[in-house]
Amino acid sequence: MVDLLKTPIHLPVSKSRGLALGILAGVLLLIHLVVIAPLTGLTREYADTVSDLQFRLERYRKVAQEKEPVLAQLERIRLEGEQDQHYLTRATAALASADLQTRIKETVGKAGGELTSTQVIPERKEDRFTRVAVKVRMNGRTEVIREVLHDFESSTPFLFVQNLNIRPIRMPRNPATKQPQPLLKLSVDFDVVGYMRTE
Repeated sequence: MVDLLKTPIHLPVSKSRGLALGILAGVLLLIHLVVIAPLTGLTREYADTVSDLQFRLERYRKVAQEKEPVLAQLERIRLEGEQDQHYLTRATAALASADLQTRIKETVGKAGGELTSTQVIPERKEDRFTRVAVKVRMNGRTEVIREVLHDFESSTPFLFVQNLNIRPIRMPRNPATKQPQPLLKLSVDFDVVGYMRTE
């Protein structure tokens, strides 16, 4: 029996060339699929990543350039907010006067004084501000008066005490001794003044 495996197969030259070209094409295709295609995809991925990073970097540069103006604007807003705390913030002078009267009543009551009357003084313009004032009349001991005046002068928004007038309250004589009783109270008139911004 003839051993077919050991016998050389002779193909025509055209077929052997076609087979060699087919094998070469297969090898090239395999190299493309295994090596070139993944490298191309990886290169494209890296290019996309670089492009994204460049976009982010450009955006961060723009943000960094805007940092100083934004910080300056924030500081200006903060300062304006602090300044607004120093002024009466109601929409109208009438509302600010009503708030001021309520504040006066609470302050005098808390200190233990006797509020006799309050009277709104007509508002007036002073430069870029509106002056709001209330005339106050109250009675109380020296320490009460001191506490009330200190509360107004150290408060926020800023309030000012003007036209202060202090008078002793005359006490009737003691019928038994015919001597004046010790002075217990003072009568005090003053104006409480605050300001509204009109800008």
